[in-house]
Parts: sequence; structure tokens; C-alpha cells
Amino acid sequence: MRAATMRMALLGLSLGLAVGQASAEIPANVMAQFSQLSPAQQEAVAAQYGMDLSQLKSQQGGTSQAAPMPATLAPRVVDNSQATQRQATASSGLEPFGYNVFAAQPTSQTPLSDIPVPDDYVVGPGDELRVQMYGKENASYKLKVNRDGSVEFPKLGPISVAGLTFQQVSDTLQSRIAEQFIGVESAISFGALRTMQVFVMGDAYRPGAYNVNALTTVTQALQIAGGIDTVGSLRKIQVKRAGQTIQNVDLYKMLIWGNTEQDIRLRAGDTIFIPAKGTEVTVEGLVKRPAIYELSGPAAIGSVLEVAGGLKADALREVKVTRRGENGTQVFNLDLASGTDRNFTIRDGDKIEAKPTTTEYAKAIAIKGAVVREGTYSYQPGIRISQLLKDPRRDLKATADLDYALVVREINPRHDIEVIQFNLGRAISVPGESDDLLLQPRDQLLVFSNQIQGTFSPTASKQNLKADIKQAENELKNPRVVDQATGAVVDRDDVNQNSKLALSKLENSTVTENVVADSRESLLRPVIEKLKAQSSISHPVQIAEIRGEVKYPGVYPVTRGMTQFDLVLAAGGLQETAFAAELSRVNQSSQGDISLTYQRLTIEQLAKGASPGVQSKDSLNVLANPDWRGQATVQLLGEVKFPGTYSVRRGETLGNLLKRAGGITEFGYANGSVFARESLRRQEADRLAYIKEQLQEEIATMTLRRQTGSLGARTSSPAEASELVSRLDRTQAVGRLSINLPSIIQGDKRADMVLENGDKLYVPQFQNVISVAGQVQMPTSHVFDPALSVQDYLDRSGGTKKQADTDRIYVIKANGAVMLPGSNYWFSRSNQALEPGDTIVAPVDSDYLDSLSTWSTATQMMYQLGVAWAAIKN
Repeated sequence: MRAATMRMALLGLSLGLAVGQASAEIPANVMAQFSQLSPAQQEAVAAQYGMDLSQLKSQQGGTSQAAPMPATLAPRVVDNSQATQRQATASSGLEPFGYNVFAAQPTSQTPLSDIPVPDDYVVGPGDELRVQMYGKENASYKLKVNRDGSVEFPKLGPISVAGLTFQQVSDTLQSRIAEQFIGVESAISFGALRTMQVFVMGDAYRPGAYNVNALTTVTQALQIAGGIDTVGSLRKIQVKRAGQTIQNVDLYKMLIWGNTEQDIRLRAGDTIFIPAKGTEVTVEGLVKRPAIYELSGPAAIGSVLEVAGGLKADALREVKVTRRGENGTQVFNLDLASGTDRNFTIRDGDKIEAKPTTTEYAKAIAIKGAVVREGTYSYQPGIRISQLLKDPRRDLKATADLDYALVVREINPRHDIEVIQFNLGRAISVPGESDDLLLQPRDQLLVFSNQIQGTFSPTASKQNLKADIKQAENELKNPRVVDQATGAVVDRDDVNQNSKLALSKLENSTVTENVVADSRESLLRPVIEKLKAQSSISHPVQIAEIRGEVKYPGVYPVTRGMTQFDLVLAAGGLQETAFAAELSRVNQSSQGDISLTYQRLTIEQLAKGASPGVQSKDSLNVLANPDWRGQATVQLLGEVKFPGTYSVRRGETLGNLLKRAGGITEFGYANGSVFARESLRRQEADRLAYIKEQLQEEIATMTLRRQTGSLGARTSSPAEASELVSRLDRTQAVGRLSINLPSIIQGDKRADMVLENGDKLYVPQFQNVISVAGQVQMPTSHVFDPALSVQDYLDRSGGTKKQADTDRIYVIKANGAVMLPGSNYWFSRSNQALEPGDTIVAPVDSDYLDSLSTWSTATQMMYQLGVAWAAIKN
């Protein structure tokens, strides 16, 4: 008591000093201490130091004269890591239900509010009434209820109001005023509510005594105390008054069903006691509110699931209950459709798990492949294919194969399948016939694309196209765009057009990828795997293979009553090159011996009705016509009387084709002709790739030797070598074949050659020139003079350079052949080997430069050889 008196004296002194200052604003810490005093103590302090209590209260509530607002209860995070909860939450990851709702930061301030006072509010000591009189006399009064339960009304004396409701007090005061004051009316309202002290004890977040107003309910007091600790019960809260329990509060009724009848209004001295929680169960899985729940007593599993919000729509009607006991863990699988199982009693620590139902369609039909609308369709008894796919133009893609489609059907509870083949076109056009199959639940309808895929690789094709685009874009950045073959300047618009063309091909490749998704391989892969998995000794795998001259060679399921003709239909039909077939069949005797037999079939035998049936592991190889050859074309360009593209028969020679084209013109130069062949070009491309790999290895070795300081002074740098690799990338394979066209024209069969598809012959106009290239002072071309020798032409180009290898000078003939004159030719003035169109090459001395420089010279020579090929392309 003495300490409290001392604290009041110090607080009064602080308030007196604050009021006595020029600023009427009282420090917040002083007002916080003042607000913790009881109303009687606040009046005593204010009276002792000559201060206006109403002014202090308005200062306490802020500068506004309105009633002070309640202290904000900031939410707090519930700590679920208590020792009693650690084991439960660790296993399931769930939190106890309901604790976050009442969690707040504890506050010792009285929560005041401007909410209206209800008519049934019982007025008591400490409440404040406001009376407004108007009419013949105007006045306003603030009447405080004294400890004896009366109010001191001026001119009327004390009026007892204790124990009356606010409505009764209002009626009493208005009646007395009307009797005592003639011509005066009045309005009665509530001012400040009285404060009282209540206790929140037990497993609250912050147990203790709290000052609250007279309208405070149980849940409001719990929030003021910071809520309930996670070890406390939400279902067995007790409200005690004068030592007796007057109300049991189950917060689940409020949280789950919205019932607030137990949330009673508190009175001074009431105690809210929170005991430790009792039975706890975990509800997880496909329920609407998975959490850890507290039970008020023994409960059936049906009522527990109702507390958790019930099962979700995709939950199985069977739930699993896991229970730990002295003898270990028990598992109960309960069917909620059963009344007995629904009344199964749940115990403390049980875990209830609601599992999902199967994702498989019970009564549905799936359609996949080359249809406009893939997906799942509802099953109706008696439904047929023609009812699902009614119009080929509306329901099928343009590439759909109308001759071959499959129904994959489950035949037993193990989900084994059988495959049924039918003609899709007839099923749609002739409803109700044998091809219009009667469907069953869970059938899968596969519709295949009839577009040949070949060996298309979307990934590789995209990479190649992207490389072409990048190269075109890099060329556009250069100041001059030069054709690598001819050396001519290329128009930027042409290069840009090539880039656009490559982009267009890249976009079109996505269309091909979509067709691949409808291909036989992608749709049949899971079917084939399932047929392999369900095979056994007594039931051989029901697959067969077809290869050779069919549109879609591969492995196909063997269907009921399938013939070799049906197998051909499954493969898309025969190619026009088909000639005969060979059937390979695996036979197994009763003793287990396995043998392989062969049967030759004609195309006529593969006709429907005449072909043998298909058995497990049959292999049908459709053979090509040995005399068949697709249309071959050859191009004749340049100085030919009738240039153009010609179709050639198998075995036709170049000499025969030239006769058909009228021979060469009088301006044509037969010795300078250029003959290119596609197969040779591919071989050269492979060799160039090999050279590039060798060169890259040389670069790596040279770089390592340079880092170790073991290279000589005359070696090339890695940067120069990398530039050489870049030039080699741009070098195109030519595929040129050296021929003796004059001898061919004269009818020499030894010089003549059989043509291939894609061959090209270019006969240039006669040019009377000799070119000099390589290590000379001025590489150039000269007018052909039969009197001049190799040395003469070298001299006219300024002679050879110091690094030239004079012992290996050679001549590239106009027809592509290479002549090595030999060392004695160097000193000879003979010119019998030279002809118009020849090129004299002075190579670099390999002893003068290192190997990389030699590669560089070789690359330049290949560039020179590409000039003639550029003439063919242009």
C-alpha cells in the first residue's frame, strides 16, 4: 500500500510539472502510467494537484474530444513448436485448429469502444450517463453512478439506478424530468463505460488480471490476454463467478457453426479458466480443413469429419485410421457408406486420412490421334464409333487415315488389353455395319495420321535452320557481303531474303512436329509395351513386324482375325516400288524347339481374302522391284544446243544424253566442261569435315606448345589458325568429276559414263586464257599462247615468291584434272601440256611454313576450284 501511494505521488508530480509547462501536451509515458490507475485513483491524483480529470481523459484519448478508441490488438504468430505438439506436427505438417483466430498481442489498457450500449445493459457504479434537456430550459449534464448505485441530478437530488437496465434508467430519468420541469423534454445517452477487472487464468498466452469495460465478452477478454496457448483447450473453457462455474465455453461452436450464445458478457471479478486440452486427433488428406482437432469427448468418425469440413469431392469414401497402442500401430480401413463404420469411435492420438479416389474414368471413351477434338467422351449403352465421329470433315483432321484405326479394350480386372482393327471410313459412312464397332466403357479409339514422316528430326532440323539464320545475320553486319564461291558482291536484300526463308522453314517445322504426335509410332508405343508386358508362355506376345516397301514400316499389334493384307493396311499400304513379299514365321514345337520358316508371297497374294493370317512375332518383308527406278533427272547447262533438265532412264550414258540435247554449240569448250555429281559432293563434304577436325586438333596442339614456349618463331598464331577454320567452314563441297568430254562426244565408250540422278554438266564458252595462282608476285590470267611454256606464264606473273616450292608446281586442267609436270619440266620450254582454261599453281614450300600455313594454302586452292561450281549454280 505504501509503494502504491508513493507511485501515485510521483505520477501526480509528473502530471503537475507537465501541466504547468507552456505546452499542455503531457508526455506519453506519463499518460501511460496514469491510464493504469483505477478510476478512483485517477480522481484522487487529479484533485490533489488541481487538474481537470476530463481534460486528462481527453488528453489520454488524443486531442479529439471524442470518446477514446480501444487499443489496437496486433495479431501474433502462434507458436506450434510446443513440446506437446512437436511430435504431431512433425509427422503431418498440420497445425492445431483455431488458435490463430484469437491470437493477439496482450495489452493492459482498458479496451474502450464507441459501440452503442444495448438496452439490456445493467447500469452499475462507475458508468457515466449524459442528459440533454431542451425546450423551456436547455442544459446538459454528465451524471456518474456513485458507489451506492445512485446519480446526483441537479435540482432533483439522488436517483437510484443500480441494478436497472439502461432502458429502465432512461425511462426513469425522463419521467422524473417531465414531472419536475414543466415544458422540458430530455434525451438520455451513455457516456464512458465503467471499467472492471477480470482474470484470465490457466493456459492463456499471458495469464493475469486485465482491466476491461462492462461490455467485454469472453472472447474479447481472451484476445486481450493474447489468446490461448497451444497446450490449452478451446473446448472446455470455464467462466467462474464467486467461485462457481457459471458457463462452459466451447469455441468450436463459434468457429465451426457460428454459435455465439456461450460468449457471455463478463462482470467484475469474473475468472476465465483455460484448462489443458484433452483428446486430440489428426485429420489429413482430402478433407476441406485438414488440421489437428481437439475433441470434447468420445466421438464417432462421422462427427469428426464434419468438424473438419467433410470430405472433398475427389476423396474416396473409404478412410484410414492409424492408431498407436501398447501392442504397436493398428490400421483401420473404414467405409463411410456403412453405418457401423461411420460410428467407429475415435480415440486420443488417432490419425484419420482421407485418400483420393481413382483418376481412371469409370464410364468413358477416350479418343486420340488425328481428330479435331481429342479427349474423353461419355459412355452410353449401345454407343458406336459413328456416333462419336459423325463427319470426317468436321471431326477428323485432313491427314487422318480412313483405312486403319484401332480400338484398345480392357478385357479383365488386371487391365489386360486386346486390340481391334477396323476401317474408319466405312464405320462413318456405313453406320451399324461390322466396322462400326459397338463400344464398351474405358475403350480407347486411336486414329492415325496418313502423312509420311520419313526420318524427320525436329530438333536437328531446328538447329540447322538456326545456324543458317545466324550466318545470314552475321553476313548482314559486314561492310561487304561476298559470295564465297565466286567472289562477287551479293545484294544485302538477297541475303536478307535467305534469312527470311530460313525463318519460314523453322516455323513450318512445327507443323511437322504436330503431325509426328499423330504418327503411328507415338500412338502405338504404349499399346505395344502393354502387349509385351501382358505376354506369357501360354499367351505369346501379340505383335508383328512389317518392313520394306510400305509407307510406315514398324511393329504393329496383332488383332483378332488379322491377315497379312490387314498388316499391310496397318503400315499405310504398299509403295509403288513393291514387287513381292517374304513372310518369316517363328514356330515352336510342343517340346519347346523353335524354328524359323520362310514363305514367298506375291502382291496378288497380299490381296484381301487371299493372304495368310498373322501370328505372333510374324515378320513381313515387302521387297522392291529390282527393275524399279524412280525418275532420274540430269541438268545440261551452258553451251549445249538444248540446255535444260532431262529425264534419263536407267543405264543411260552422258554421250546418249548429249545426242538427245543436240550436242554442244560451236562456241562451247568441251575441254573446260564441269561435271558435278551429288554423291561425290556428299563425299567431299565428309572429307572437309574430317579436315576441319584434324585442323582443330592441330590448333589445340599448337596452343599448348605456344604456352610452354616450345614453338619456333615462324609458326602461325592460334588466332590465324582459328580464322583458317572459319574459312574452311565456309568452303562448300563441289562434287566435281573430271571427264574427257571430247572423247565422249566422239563416241569413246571407255570415256563415257552412266548417269545418276542429280548429275549436272556445264559446258562453258571458249575462253582463250591461262590462269596463274599461288605463290607468285601477281596472280592473274593471261591470253593463251601455244608458244609459251609454264615458266613463261610464271615469268609474266612476276615470277615465284621466295616461299614458293618450285619443285612441285602443277597445272589444274580445264576439265578438273591435275598434271604434275615434274622437275625436268621446270627447265623445259615445252608447252604441249597447256590448253586454254588451264590454271598454273605455284604451291607454298612446306619447309618454309608450318603445317597450319600449309592447310591455309590448301584451303585457298579449294576456293579456286569452287569457281566453276559457282558457274553451275548461277
